[in-house]
Amino acid sequence: MMDLITNRRQRLRAILFALILGILAFAAAMSAGAYDSNAENLLERPGAMILFAFVGCWLLILLAKLILTPLLQREENYYEEGSDDDHV
Repeated sequence: MMDLITNRRQRLRAILFALILGILAFAAAMSAGAYDSNAENLLERPGAMILFAFVGCWLLILLAKLILTPLLQREENYYEEGSDDDHV
């Protein structure tokens, strides 16, 4: 299990495998007719709110990482090179 965490290629392969399994499970539920009702009753299905919350949380995390990280990330020596104390 440790090799899965430390090896980047195996970790990405495991994430891709889990994503494909999730898509296949959703496709199987769709083809079985689990979500064949109107939109008002969609969130009343068993597990729909859990799925909605899970996807929403991951979407917020990914957007925060993709948008806010480049905006807030500073270089490693950011505070050392531009000292404002020289003129004081």
